[in-house]
Amino acid sequence: MAADTERERFYHPYKPYDIQLDFMRALYDVFTNNYKIGLFESPTGTGKTLSLICSSMTWLREHKKNSFSQGFDEEEEEQSDDEPAWVKESYKSMVNKTKNDAAGDYERHLEEVAAKSGNRRINSLKERKLKKIKKIEIESAEPDDAFVPADYVSEDEDRPEARTLRDKNEELGLEIKQLIRKLNGDDNKDSDILIQNTKIFFASRTHSQLNQFSSQLRLPLFPSSYTEVEEHLKYLPLGSRKQLCIHKKVSNINDVTLMNEACLDHQRADSKDRCEFYPAPKNPDMQDKATEFKDSVFAKIRDIEDLPSLGEAIGVCPYYSVRKGVPYSEVMTLPYQLLLTKKSRDALGISIKDSIVVIDEAHNLLDTITSIHSVTVSVNEFELCKSSLKAYLQKFTRRMNGGNRVNLMKLIKIIDIILKYVSKIDKIAPGRPIDIMDMFQGTTGDLLNIHKLDKYLTVSKIAYKIESYMDKLDRHKTPVLFKIIEFLKSISNPSKEGKFFFDVKGPNVSLSYMLLDPSEVFRDIVDEAKCVILAGGTMEPTEDYYNYLFPYVGKEQVRKFTCGHVIPKENLEVFVMGKRTVDFEFSFDKRDNLNMIKDVGEAVYEVIENVPGGAVVFFPSYKYLADVLEGWKKTGVYEKINCKKKVFSESSTTDVLADYSTEIAKGGGGLLLSVIGGRLSEGINFSDDLARAVMVIGLPYPNAFSGEIISKRKFIEDQVLERTGGDKAAANEATRDFYENICMRAVNQSVGRSIRHRNDYATIYLFDKRYSGERIENKLSEWIKLRISKGLDHSGVVARTKSFFQQKGRTTD
Repeated sequence: MAADTERERFYHPYKPYDIQLDFMRALYDVFTNNYKIGLFESPTGTGKTLSLICSSMTWLREHKKNSFSQGFDEEEEEQSDDEPAWVKESYKSMVNKTKNDAAGDYERHLEEVAAKSGNRRINSLKERKLKKIKKIEIESAEPDDAFVPADYVSEDEDRPEARTLRDKNEELGLEIKQLIRKLNGDDNKDSDILIQNTKIFFASRTHSQLNQFSSQLRLPLFPSSYTEVEEHLKYLPLGSRKQLCIHKKVSNINDVTLMNEACLDHQRADSKDRCEFYPAPKNPDMQDKATEFKDSVFAKIRDIEDLPSLGEAIGVCPYYSVRKGVPYSEVMTLPYQLLLTKKSRDALGISIKDSIVVIDEAHNLLDTITSIHSVTVSVNEFELCKSSLKAYLQKFTRRMNGGNRVNLMKLIKIIDIILKYVSKIDKIAPGRPIDIMDMFQGTTGDLLNIHKLDKYLTVSKIAYKIESYMDKLDRHKTPVLFKIIEFLKSISNPSKEGKFFFDVKGPNVSLSYMLLDPSEVFRDIVDEAKCVILAGGTMEPTEDYYNYLFPYVGKEQVRKFTCGHVIPKENLEVFVMGKRTVDFEFSFDKRDNLNMIKDVGEAVYEVIENVPGGAVVFFPSYKYLADVLEGWKKTGVYEKINCKKKVFSESSTTDVLADYSTEIAKGGGGLLLSVIGGRLSEGINFSDDLARAVMVIGLPYPNAFSGEIISKRKFIEDQVLERTGGDKAAANEATRDFYENICMRAVNQSVGRSIRHRNDYATIYLFDKRYSGERIENKLSEWIKLRISKGLDHSGVVARTKSFFQQKGRTTD
C-alpha cells in the first residue's frame, strides 16, 4: 500500500488514532490479500464504525477505478486477439469514454435531484411520530366479508387465461413507455454501465446501529472512481415493512408477520383497498416514480427514517421502490434477518457475489442465525390455533369454496395428530428428541401433503384473514398460526443440521425445531462473498466462530485483529473479587447462601462509598437479582446501599434507565441493578458518570437443563466423537468450552458498557473467585484482561478504588 499521506489516512475525516490506523490497515489487508474471513475486535469508543467505512470504501473506490479503466472484459479480450494493437487501444478508449460519459451524465442528474429535493420537506419518522397500535384496525362499518378468503383453486394459479384485462393493459402500457424511452434516449441513466457488481453490505442487529453507520458515512469524502467527475456515494438503507410501509392500515399493524401478510393482501388486483403506492411491475407510471425515488435516495445520504416521507412526497412505496437501487448501489445497510436468510436476499434482489459483507455486533451472530432458523410452539398454542380454525370454519364455511375448506380441514387434522402424539408420551423431559416419523405413524397424516398445504397457506394469504378475524374477537393476544406454519414447514423440509425436541418450562410443554449447526446456513454467504468481516467491540472468546460458524475455512484464510482501547492505561482498572469474609462463588448450588449474599452486599457498599456518580451491577438472571434484593433487605444491607446511592432495579417488564439517568444528571449517585442478557446489557451507552463502576455478580452460564442447551451439547458431543473416532474426553472438553464461551461473551459484552470514548474512565469488578482461574481469565477480552490488578485482597481493592478516583480529581465526600 502506498505511503502518501491521504492514502495512509484512508480518507479519514479526522486525524486517526494509531489503533484506528492499525485497524484500517489490517482490514485493507483482508481485501487485498484475499482473506475469506476477518475477525475484528475493537472496543466501543475506538471509532470502529468509521474505521470500517474508511478502509472498505477506500478499497472499493480503487477497485472500481481499476475495473472501470480496463475497458475490456476477458471475453472481449479473447475475441479481439486478431486485432492490431492500435485498434484495441482505440476501442478501449471509446469504451472508457462511453463509461465516463454515462457516469458523468448520471452524477449531474443526481446533482439536479439533490437541488430539487432541497425544496421538498422530508420529515423523519421521529418528526412524523407515527402511532403504532397493537390491535389491527378494522372499521366498524366493514362487513365480515373482509375476512373471507378469495377462492382457492391450485390448478388454476398459473393459467395464462387467468390474466385480467387490467394486467394486459398495464403490460402493454409498460412496453409502450419503454419504447418511448428508447426513442428519446432516456434509458442511459439506468444503463448496465452504471451497475455496481462489487458492493459493501453492512449488517447489524438494530436499526439504531444502522442509522449510526449512515451518519458516519456522511463524514469522509472519497475520491471518484471515474475520470473528471465527482462521484456521489450511492448508499441504500434496506429495511422491513415495519420501517418503510406508508399504507395507513398496514403500517398501523404492530405484528410484523401480520403486516407482511396485510401488505400482500392489499396488492391483490381484486382487493377493495388496493395499495395506491405499490409500484406494480406492469404499471409504467409507478415504475417512473420508483426510479425517481431511487435517484432521490442516491442524491444524498439518508437515514432509513427519511425514506417513508420521501415515498409519501413522491407517491410511491419505499419498501418496494428501494429495491430499484440495489443494482446501482455501492453500500447497503440491512438488519441481520434480511442478510442471513437466502429467501430474504432473493426477495430483495440482492446478490452478495464478490462483495464485502460486514457484520457488526457479531458477538451474537451464532445465536442470531440459530434463532432465525428455529421455531418453538407450545401445546397451548396448538390448542388455541385448533379452536380458532374451527371457529373460523364454522363462521365462514358456507362462504368459502371447496379448496379453502379442504385445506383448512387438513390443517386442523395435522394439529390433531400432533396433540395426540404429545398426549401419549409419558415423562416429557427438556431436550427429549421428537421422532417425526413416529409422530405420524398409524395415522393418515403422511397422506396430507404438507408441501401442498404450505403452498396453499402462502398463495391464499388466509392466515392473515384468520388472524385478523381472531383479533376482532379478542381471542389472540399474539398471532399463533404463523408460528405453527413455520413449524410445519420445518417438518416438511427438515434440515440434517437441525433437531426436533421437547422443552418444558414449568407446566408448559413445547415442541421445538432448533438449528444446531449454523455453519451450513452461513456457508452460502461465505462462499458467495469476496470476504466476510465479523466485527464487534467484544469478540472474545473466538473459538466458537472457527468451530461452529466457518469450520470449512482454513485458518490461513482468516485474518484476526484485536486492538487495545483508545483510553490511557490509567483510565481503567479491573479487579477480581474472590472474597470478603466468605468466598464468592455463585455456582448454582452455592449462590443462595444468605451469608454470601449479605457479604457481597457489604462488599458492593464498601466499593461504591469510593465511586462517584453511578455504578451498574449485572446479575446472571432476573430471578437471582430478585433473590439477592430480598436477601439484602432481610439482612439490612439494602438500606445502607440505598442511603449511599439510590438503588434502581431492572425487571423483565420495566425499563428504569430514564429514571436512573435523571438521578445521575442531577448530580446524585445511583446504583443500577441489571441483568446480563437483559435490556441494559447490550446497546446502551453507560458513558461518563452513568457507569464509573461496573460489577458482575457470578458467571452467567445459561440454563444447563433447557432443551436448547441439552440438544446443542449432544450435537457437539456427536460431532467431536465422529471426528475423533470415540474420544469421550475431547467431546466433554468441547461441550465445556462451548458452555463457557456463551457465558464469557455475555460478560465481555456487559462490562464493555462502561468505556464509551477516549476520555472516559471506570473500574470493573468481577465478583466470583472463578474469574481468577486461567481458563476463565483467558476468555476475557484482551483490553480487559491486560488491566486486571492482581494480588489484592478486599481491603486492597477498596483502597485502590479510592486512589483511582482521587487521581481523577473525584471524591464521594
